Amino acid sequence: MATAIDTGFNYGLPFGTRLSLIENAGFKVVALDSRCYTSAEARKEVVKLLGQKKLSLDSVHAPFPGGDNLFSLEEEKRQDSLGQCQLAIDVAAETDGKIVVVHLIPYNIPEGEVKQKMVAQGRKSLALLSGYALRKNIKLALENGQKLDYDHVLEEFLTEFGETVVGFCYDSGHEHVQGRCFHVLVKWASRLLTMHLHDNLGTDTHLLPGEGNIDWRLFQKTIQAINYQGNLLLEVSQGYSRFKDPEEFLKEARERADRLTLSGAA
Repeated sequence: MATAIDTGFNYGLPFGTRLSLIENAGFKVVALDSRCYTSAEARKEVVKLLGQKKLSLDSVHAPFPGGDNLFSLEEEKRQDSLGQCQLAIDVAAETDGKIVVVHLIPYNIPEGEVKQKMVAQGRKSLALLSGYALRKNIKLALENGQKLDYDHVLEEFLTEFGETVVGFCYDSGHEHVQGRCFHVLVKWASRLLTMHLHDNLGTDTHLLPGEGNIDWRLFQKTIQAINYQGNLLLEVSQGYSRFKDPEEFLKEARERADRLTLSGAA
């Protein structure tokens, strides 16, 4: 089980600088953030820089905002979102990644006809994307959200779409915003492809493990119980962390991630 980190920990730094800092901190595995490859020039640079580093790729996050319009009732927005998600699949294929993480329906859509139509649009979008991903030998990981009604759609789609192409990305911070943790992780452990680990105090602030109040000892027990064999991927940000120096932040991130693989908590 390797520790990994998302490259979006500090958007104020150039992508190449972030990769170097991550490598210097001792990480061997990264995930590509949703902003680093959205232009043709940036995409070439990402592929080139990853090829120069001794870093393997866990996953690519589909772009947002923009790539999260798969459920839109505005066809132009939905088609644009599909194109952005297909770009993420292409980037994963070009960089030896195997997973693209995808967001689903927007929050706070009331039950009723509009939501039913949006879910139908999302179903069409995911069917198209899963076919595209299959041809590229990439899997789609549907991410849980900060609202229970969002997770109902997630579970509907995980049930509907087979595990050949579609799986699950567990986000600890999102579930903790709901006032619970690890329930959806246990329920969908058999479909788990990757995870986004971060802490908070009730809002989605992407803190380091131990900077918020998630029960990380329970997390350790949970991943042992489900026999998770993938990477322990941090999706953390300096924005609300008390560690303001990037090198110190990444050193702390690496140490806390490593402790999650041991008997002690972060």
